[in-house]
Amino acid sequence: MRRPALLSATLFALSLAVSSAPAQDAAPPKVYRVMLVGNSLTYTNNLPALLRAVGASQGVRIETETWAAPGGTLAERMQDGHVTASLQARPVDVAVMQEQGGKLAACMASAQEQRKAPCAASLRAYEQVAAAVAKSQGKTLLFATWGPDERWQGRLDRSIRMIAKESGGSVFNAAGALAALREAQPGINVLPDATHPSIQGSLMLALALYRDITGQAPVAKDLRVTAPLLPVNAAVSPDSPMEAQPGLAGDGKVTVIPASLLAPLVAALPDPAKQAEAQGRRGR
Repeated sequence: MRRPALLSATLFALSLAVSSAPAQDAAPPKVYRVMLVGNSLTYTNNLPALLRAVGASQGVRIETETWAAPGGTLAERMQDGHVTASLQARPVDVAVMQEQGGKLAACMASAQEQRKAPCAASLRAYEQVAAAVAKSQGKTLLFATWGPDERWQGRLDRSIRMIAKESGGSVFNAAGALAALREAQPGINVLPDATHPSIQGSLMLALALYRDITGQAPVAKDLRVTAPLLPVNAAVSPDSPMEAQPGLAGDGKVTVIPASLLAPLVAALPDPAKQAEAQGRRGR
């Protein structure tokens, strides 16, 4: 008859021991350090700020460092030395590389263009960044740009896949994300000037980029954007990160983008496997 009482006393003592034991420190939340290198396709509507806002809405901290200039090329960003110096000083988890659109972005799809200096310099820039990022176990995402028609898009897709193979980077199918948005919402003008994304287009890119960086699908929640949504002709200098430039870093004002605007974009995000398959078909 005394055994149950003894057992109860033992269990009570154990519970006290567990409750009084010091709690183990929880692992700190993951912080993603992301470098973006590009031109107006990256800074229009401030894609880096939108990416940070998407991360914050999901409880994920994303720090960005953006090197960009109007009409700039990746080779120019490497030649000025800032990207290389920054990567040497502080590793990044992800580097997002966005090349100048048009012929240069599609140059690897042409044997003739491959032999020209601009194409070789572009590939070298991709390879240099990918190699530097790989040293710290990070990854490089190659921003796949969009073209005016199916034929040109096929060349762009084929070129970026070849660059990924040569450099060891992975393709961020930005063109596919915008195409999925256009298909899901035909009434939206995704490229108002036929080149640069609308705010909905840039939001779609931010959501897709968040998914490719974290491996997690975003949920539609209000976004609080703390930096200005930049126009195409913004005065962006290549001499310092966008995040440190007066007028680009923000002045404390917050732009709230409601979850109701994000919900249809999240629903339109394409399946990565199907997206890669479609890109492969276009690039044949």
